[in-house]
Amino acid sequence: MSSAENQRLDARPLAGKTILVTRPEEGASRMGGMLTDLGACVRVAPMIRITEPENWAAADAAIRSLDAYRWVIFTSANGPKYLAKRFSNLSAAPEAIPAGTSILAVGPATADAVEKYLGRTPDKTAEKYMAEGVVDLLEEQNMAGQRVLLARAKEGRDAIPKALMKMGASVDDVSVYQTIPIGREALREVWGELEAGKIDMLTFTSSSALDGFMRAAGEETAKGWMQRARVASIGPATSATAREWGVAPDVEAAESTIPGVARAIVSYYGKPQRGEQAS
Repeated sequence: MSSAENQRLDARPLAGKTILVTRPEEGASRMGGMLTDLGACVRVAPMIRITEPENWAAADAAIRSLDAYRWVIFTSANGPKYLAKRFSNLSAAPEAIPAGTSILAVGPATADAVEKYLGRTPDKTAEKYMAEGVVDLLEEQNMAGQRVLLARAKEGRDAIPKALMKMGASVDDVSVYQTIPIGREALREVWGELEAGKIDMLTFTSSSALDGFMRAAGEETAKGWMQRARVASIGPATSATAREWGVAPDVEAAESTIPGVARAIVSYYGKPQRGEQAS
């Protein structure tokens, strides 16, 4: 093989691989474009859509008393995005979170969203993408009696609020957006390829997308597809959800971001695969 051919392969390390993206439509194009640039043939089947919560009452009450909170915590980029939208609807400035209220973001993408939508640099950014990451950052703080606003999805799991309450904090777990499963219709265009084993890797960038996939396909069918393909997870929380379904991800991103997932997939395919011998 010529050096020029080698260079092309290095630039497109996912050539010949078909990868399914299950992110919501608004994020699927970015991830799909990144994987396409790396040589993959991308299929898109958004398993969830993200919308405003059905009821803003709890969020509005929190917004009216922001100065009562010592901390505001965001666990995804959608948190600051949808909170900023609500600020606008209530004629509040994006910078409405008082200077005396500290902001904690889980992960760099969430931190970037806080800066973009709320005009603040987070006071702390958790590197671990589970409850332990929040605890690690706040364990040196005296959280006893401190009020914390956890602004996140309606479907958020209880690990973080439980950890904060164990530290003595008073937690208001408020929905500022919700994830809606799209269901079986989302898989219509890729069902045949999944059945035929023509998709090499299934990617999941949230627990809700993975849950949506399993329920839309049916657990038995989904697990059959996952045995024929590989499964990539954006991080520990999504991997934990996969294991709850009895699925062990083949790939877990070291950094829970879209570029992190892409890097992890490239790294995975650069190693000997199941059933192959290292040369």
